[in-house]
Amino acid sequence: MNPDEIIVLRGLSKIYEPTPGWMRIFARTHLQETVRALDGVDLTVRAGEICAIVGPNGAGKTTMFRILVGLTTSTGGAGHVLGLDVDRDSEQVRQVVGWMPSEDRSLLMRATAKENLQLHGRLQGMPRTQLAERIPHVLEMVNLGAQTESVVAGLSAGMRARLRLARALLPGPRALILDEPTGAVDPIAAHGLLTLIMDLVKQERLAVLISSHRLEEIEALQSNALLLDRGRVKYSGDLESLRREWERPELEFGLDDPQTANQVAELLHGQGVSVTVDGVNVRCRPSEGVGSVLTKLGPLTPLVRHVRETPMPLRDLIAEVYKRGDST
Repeated sequence: MNPDEIIVLRGLSKIYEPTPGWMRIFARTHLQETVRALDGVDLTVRAGEICAIVGPNGAGKTTMFRILVGLTTSTGGAGHVLGLDVDRDSEQVRQVVGWMPSEDRSLLMRATAKENLQLHGRLQGMPRTQLAERIPHVLEMVNLGAQTESVVAGLSAGMRARLRLARALLPGPRALILDEPTGAVDPIAAHGLLTLIMDLVKQERLAVLISSHRLEEIEALQSNALLLDRGRVKYSGDLESLRREWERPELEFGLDDPQTANQVAELLHGQGVSVTVDGVNVRCRPSEGVGSVLTKLGPLTPLVRHVRETPMPLRDLIAEVYKRGDST
């Protein structure tokens, strides 16, 4: 195995079977039918890489994370972290993976930042001498050195998020799994947290899996992306390749007067292009390039005064993948 390949999933699957009838009276919730939470997922995350896991609720993101940190087992395929099998070697995997949950509920609000890290480290089996060295180090790494003795309840949401990150970094992991790390913080604090994560990835050569519903953050991370839909992979690769494959930029044609703009719109609409008209401007998002669209205009082409191309927002781009793309 390539030593730079930190997280490797091959055909990873997870199936939840219907809850047996005799168990339903004891279960808070139960399944009526089989659920395929993950369906043959392939993924490789190398040292120094960030991979964003994207998908609607129920896509399989949480299930993947739970398998990687040993909270549940797979039903097919294989997953490895640093060569360790995530099912068979789950205890060792937890020593090399840092897990940052999405909520503050795992923090002791009446304890200090230092006390939270001490408790977590002891639960992970870290010796006291190692904790005495690591706790100040990780608090400095996340810019919380001055808050070592501060009670968690008095910290801002951004500081509590950084404390959860410090806790994930405590054992000196090679891989980080971050579940909605900025979900509870404001945009300014979120930007600072993401910048911190990017710096740590470079400095420590970490392999990072991160889930987020804030797609502008994913774009800012300049990461790879895995798009999941009902457990199946819709796309896997870097965002630039995603754009090259799926980009449909918006074109704006500027005309001299509304009458000509309406003529252009009618001509394009008649050729199957969806258009909107705003005064003297005609906007469309065709499947072909600018040259092909201008050719469609025929004798009206010389009347176009300007052409403006606007890149597709990542949210629209990903929606296009989910709408048209077959699972790959």
